[in-house]
Amino acid sequence: MGKLIIECGNIVDDRFLNKVDAVVNPTNPMMKYGGGVCGAIFDKAGIKELEDYTEKTFGISSDMLSNNLMDVAEVRVTPGFKMPCDIMFAQGPRVWQHNDYCEAEKLLLLTYKNVLKVAEQKGYRSILLPSLGTGIYGFEHEKVAKPVVELLKRELQNLDLNVVFVLREANIAFLYQLSDKNAQI
Repeated sequence: MGKLIIECGNIVDDRFLNKVDAVVNPTNPMMKYGGGVCGAIFDKAGIKELEDYTEKTFGISSDMLSNNLMDVAEVRVTPGFKMPCDIMFAQGPRVWQHNDYCEAEKLLLLTYKNVLKVAEQKGYRSILLPSLGTGIYGFEHEKVAKPVVELLKRELQNLDLNVVFVLREANIAFLYQLSDKNAQI
């Protein structure tokens, strides 16, 4: 049975990275350098190394006109390069691309589920996970905290995987902790 640990901090801090097998990168479909958590992970891993690897391995060209872009809810894994753990690229949905918010939320939860599935397939024992979709993709923490925590807790009952859910701001971490009935606050 796995465990969900909700932390406040910087997901690319060595105190987190040195204790896990992989860190989840909320990526864009091109697997390119971006802002927020994605940019921080690229900066820590090495932008050139990571982009060269994704271009070569996944056939994503530097002009971003590839047919091999990531699908919503898809997860791909790369080495961490300058980081001590692998990187799990997770492509979540964008709220505004769906007519129905419930449809978008279902795809978001599927993305989380697929992260756990790929982590299990890779034999990972622990992963770092940021809040997916709550940056430029438009999901609000206040709306997704409860369903995300419920999904993670339910799925981890059947997995030998620990998830360290890292949120940058204390008030946001507290919101997710409140959604976890068993969290120590």
